[in-house]
Amino acid sequence: MSEHPEHTETLEDAPLARSSLADAAYADIRARILDGRIAPGERVTVRPIADRLGLSATPIKAALVRLEREGLIASLLHRGFFVPDLGDADAAEIYQLREALDGMAAALAADSALSSTSAAALARLCDEQRARLAAGDIDGYRRLDIDFHRALWQASGNSRILRAGEPMLDQMLLGNALSARQPGRGDQSLREHRAIVDAIARGDAAAAADLAREHIRHAHRSFTAAMSQ
Repeated sequence: MSEHPEHTETLEDAPLARSSLADAAYADIRARILDGRIAPGERVTVRPIADRLGLSATPIKAALVRLEREGLIASLLHRGFFVPDLGDADAAEIYQLREALDGMAAALAADSALSSTSAAALARLCDEQRARLAAGDIDGYRRLDIDFHRALWQASGNSRILRAGEPMLDQMLLGNALSARQPGRGDQSLREHRAIVDAIARGDAAAAADLAREHIRHAHRSFTAAMSQ
């Protein structure tokens, strides 16, 4: 007879397993919000998600609470969870902050001793974006667009710019889900990225900052036009 009584534990009773299931539910719901399968204004209910993923309600609710903390969903009393609409005032604040951060980051990147290295890395992201556009892969292009701006913040050498910008990444991905699909916007945005990279490569901080701020203003106008449609 064993000295240690056998202990059986179901998958969802184990704390680690519960955490893994909640992570899986979080990743699934987040992806569906960011690629537009769950649209702004749409209600997010537990039971259909649980049925689709084959999970109990517990990890789904944990995932929804986490998404609410991150601002991707909102809860309304007695009504449940919803994907919030990004209103004009919210969008204006986000793009104003992006304009300030990107302008500063571009100037610092151009002034850096590593400007040529940073420009080369940013140029490679532009090449990947071009390939995605040519293949008609708008979602792949959108993700690379976010990668470009995050890389620009990193190239600044100012870690606080990166930390200030990172909480906006999901909101940026929501925004470019609309703006990137405006006719011609992908090609225009890529040309603007190339111009920023060229200014950084030649060490022209003033031009890099101006081009980065202008790029964000164009993105804001494209988002507003998409919302009006």
